[in-house]
Amino acid sequence: MIEVRSRGVAPAGEGLDPLLVAAPLLLALCGGLVLARLQPVLVGALARMAGRRPGLVGFLGLARAARGTGGRARPSVLPLIALLLAVTTGGFGSTVLDAVDAGRLRVARLTVGGDVQISAPYGTALPPAMTQAAAALPGVRTSVGVWTDDQAFVFGTDQGSTQVTVIVAEPAAYAELARTVGRGPFDPALLSRSASGAAAGAPGSADAPLPALFSSSLAKVATNGTYRLSLSGGDELRIGSVGVVEGTPAKGGTDGALVVLPAGPTTALVPRTGKPDRWFATGGVDGARLRETIRATAPAAGAGQFTVRTSAATAAELGSDPLQRSAGRLFWASVAGAAGFALLAVLLTLVRAAPERAALLARLRTMGLRPRDGFRLILTEALPQALAATLGGALVAAAAVALLGPAMDLSALVGSTVPTGLRLAALPVLAQALGLAVLVTLAVLAEAAISGRRQITTELRAGDQR
Repeated sequence: MIEVRSRGVAPAGEGLDPLLVAAPLLLALCGGLVLARLQPVLVGALARMAGRRPGLVGFLGLARAARGTGGRARPSVLPLIALLLAVTTGGFGSTVLDAVDAGRLRVARLTVGGDVQISAPYGTALPPAMTQAAAALPGVRTSVGVWTDDQAFVFGTDQGSTQVTVIVAEPAAYAELARTVGRGPFDPALLSRSASGAAAGAPGSADAPLPALFSSSLAKVATNGTYRLSLSGGDELRIGSVGVVEGTPAKGGTDGALVVLPAGPTTALVPRTGKPDRWFATGGVDGARLRETIRATAPAAGAGQFTVRTSAATAAELGSDPLQRSAGRLFWASVAGAAGFALLAVLLTLVRAAPERAALLARLRTMGLRPRDGFRLILTEALPQALAATLGGALVAAAAVALLGPAMDLSALVGSTVPTGLRLAALPVLAQALGLAVLVTLAVLAEAAISGRRQITTELRAGDQR
């Protein structure tokens, strides 16, 4: 773990990283050896507690689980390590795949500017009926229409003039979109103030500059308080910086010069900015239904002139690489193999201990033990090790994510550059642990139901002959 944290993982394109592959398995093996030492002590303590209570089944089952069977002083380590390896590798791998899916969705949202984007051809606007119908679709949480101009210039900077992208939008809705997408979040109250920081008394008045948000690259060359903004159509506005934003959902990247203006005051001075050319929304919007809405509300020229993009489709494109799909299939195949090996180890241990257990149950039956109690004894004997292994595997998987996660770069699996690091997600780890625990429990129940009664009957008949 120290070596992985110190040097990181092999960069993309340099082939297999044996250390990273072996690290979760080595952690699981160490955890299995530690658990093999702790489990008899803990189960033995439970057996002593059960011995102080009325009833014999719980004490006998826990005592046998603590001391092992077949004359051994300790329980068999094989099923414990097999279960712990299966849970650890499954939980760690599920966390990686969950992070890959989340990373693709983040990249897709940044690319689209939300979960849905509708854009009109350059120089045209979206029909109001289209944006209103799209905003009314089920699943839409936040929606905002945006007017953009990529050919605007700000005069008065250190460079004299700087080409900028202008974004005109309703501040509250646009701020919510930026916060949800994770690009360029800001306080919408900033756009209701004047450039001096006081409340804007008469928005859109000729003597008051419009409050504007500058991107960081523009803020570095803007040193004066008031600037002249020239739009591509020839309109000019006086603006003043009231804050800095890092990018915008309406444009990929964070390097370009950007100016964000409030819709109300800007539209009062330049009416055409009140007709958005792009519409963004967040939420689980059905792409097919959205396209049908666009076809129904498009002008006579046709709906083909409007571009529709969704984060779901973009994420699917990122994950369409055959190598990425093969990696996912290989992982689930390895999880199934590890789970099968763990189940086989548990069943072999149960079968090996079956003759001794049958003899014990036969003697207890002659002393009045009911068949139902014999079934409970089998479960009490077999399940503590399985449950301890699944719980230990979940803890080791969480530890593997915490130790190895900061060094992992998932860009190759996501399909786009993402920040290095892997965060612990409880659901994938718990799903693997609980799923394997249920499988092992069902296997123990099946073995006890199928072979337990038959072995007891055989042992009783052998006792009659003796």
